[in-house]
Amino acid sequence: MAGAFVIMLREGFEAALIVGIVLAILARLGRMDLARHAALGVVAAVGASVAFAFFADGISGLFEGAGQEVLDGCILAVAALMITYVVVWLRQTRAGLKAHLERQVKARAAAKGLGIFVLVFLTVFREGFESVLFLWGLLVSGAAGGVGGTLAGGLLGLASAVGIAWALFAGGRRVPLTAFFNGTMLLLVLLAAGMLASAAGFWVAVDWLPALTYSVWDTSRVLPDGSGLGGFLALVLGYNANPTLMEVLVYGGYLGAVALWLLASGRLRRAPAREAAS
Repeated sequence: MAGAFVIMLREGFEAALIVGIVLAILARLGRMDLARHAALGVVAAVGASVAFAFFADGISGLFEGAGQEVLDGCILAVAALMITYVVVWLRQTRAGLKAHLERQVKARAAAKGLGIFVLVFLTVFREGFESVLFLWGLLVSGAAGGVGGTLAGGLLGLASAVGIAWALFAGGRRVPLTAFFNGTMLLLVLLAAGMLASAAGFWVAVDWLPALTYSVWDTSRVLPDGSGLGGFLALVLGYNANPTLMEVLVYGGYLGAVALWLLASGRLRRAPAREAAS
């Protein structure tokens, strides 16, 4: 439930933020007559996301046995890579997101309703597509608390995202966006690391990857990862009570790679600022 909440909070807020910016730009341009096309784009994108969820569930049902293990590993790996893409994309474009959308809205406003509909539909459906993929990964990993827990966490996260967006645009309140994005980015990175480690576990089970060493540690009696505190840590941190060495290496390697990227990107951003100051 916690993992689904974080995913839908982040993805839902991104979608609400972008739609809110589009509406604000339309209002500034005096083209609120196109707002209904933006609303239609949101409705169509939600419908398409739900359809994709049913399609994904149908595909999953076609696999059995070892094939299911392979598919589950692939789903987790793709979900983790998509989460990584989201983190990288938002970190690189967050500062110029409003200016980018303003250019898009002005260009598409000339095409009247269809242009705004397509812009909003593609934006929201991308978030919906990613959400379905991420939630599917949580279900496959077994750390989501079942369909009911995933649905409850997702709806709660989505409702919270809409509330934060409303506070930002309609309520006139200052929302600490930097802290929000950095905090959710950290949680998503940890979720992705856990998903990749779980994918490695599935592939070890079908001999696609070597285990290297079985049972690096076993804390299942003290802190099982299927319920209670251990289950929560499995959701948020990717905790595994009895991992193979391959899973540990994949988890640590992913976090190490992300940390190096964050360090390198931070230095690249600071370099122009130092040059401009000098």
